[in-house]
Amino acid sequence: MVDVRTLAAAVLGIGLGLLFVAAPKTVIQVHTAGRLPSGRHGRYGEDGVSGGSDARNGTDGTDTTDSTDGTAPPDDAGVPSQWRRLVQAVGIALILGGLYFGWTLV
Repeated sequence: MVDVRTLAAAVLGIGLGLLFVAAPKTVIQVHTAGRLPSGRHGRYGEDGVSGGSDARNGTDGTDTTDSTDGTAPPDDAGVPSQWRRLVQAVGIALILGGLYFGWTLV
């Protein structure tokens, strides 16, 4: 009979690991309550990456876009690459742990 806890550890480890490797920006946003680590300005309760009028303009009404054509900066502009790499490394560790637990079931 297969140990259910070991099977659950294998499935969750591999699943979470794949999520961490495939979508590190989403994981970072979830762990920082919807805001990116560099986006700590704004009023309470606002989502700093929602793309609304407050995300495009500063609190004083000045335009804070990066380009001259008025478009918002790219999605990954606020996520440092070292944060993404750290989350992806944790994802690889989770995948390896899940594979180990799966291997012990055989």
